[in-house]
Amino acid sequence: MKNNKLLLIVLGLFLTIQIYAQNDFKIGINAGINYPKLRGNEYAKYNNFKVGYLVGVSFDYYIKQNLSLKTNINYERKIKKLEITLFSYDANVTGKENYNEIYEYINLPILLKYEFGNSKFFANGGPFFNYLINQKIDSNYSNNNSNLHSKQKKIDFGLSLGIGTNISLNEKNDLTIEIRDDLGLIDTSDASENTNSTLKTNSIKLIIGWNIGI
Repeated sequence: MKNNKLLLIVLGLFLTIQIYAQNDFKIGINAGINYPKLRGNEYAKYNNFKVGYLVGVSFDYYIKQNLSLKTNINYERKIKKLEITLFSYDANVTGKENYNEIYEYINLPILLKYEFGNSKFFANGGPFFNYLINQKIDSNYSNNNSNLHSKQKKIDFGLSLGIGTNISLNEKNDLTIEIRDDLGLIDTSDASENTNSTLKTNSIKLIIGWNIGI
């Protein structure tokens, strides 16, 4: 009899923990686009970028009803437009050639997310970390040469701020639409020691996520 009561108590505690976890934790997938910029020296404005993209997974842990700790693990691609002017031996312009420099990152933001009362809107903010896993010239450039790469550090760190809205699909599933700004705070250029200048990143993102309560 005592064993049965103990079994019921353990089973009840287990179910309580499971129900509590279902209300407090969400996982999801997300995808979006980014538009990067550079700042930090007088030449930064001459760096032109195309729209890139990101894909990844998200995790939300609810500390309170409207307050959660949110993180993403994203693969992110940034694309910089470059142009080479071609000259003849007598210094006359003979043409121009365009190509792209591609940066591939693992992006990890750690954000505190606040949902405004009973509304569908939220804001979040916190640090982000980027790790450069690959840097290359696109295959469309006929004279592909690693020496054309910009000298770029592997690590980028800064502050991420975003606003967005939740769209409920059912009791456990919802969509999120968010505009986020990753503002880099450290110098990412490996050439800075030679040029006595710095380059810091800035990336505006539009992210759509699908989240599931567990």
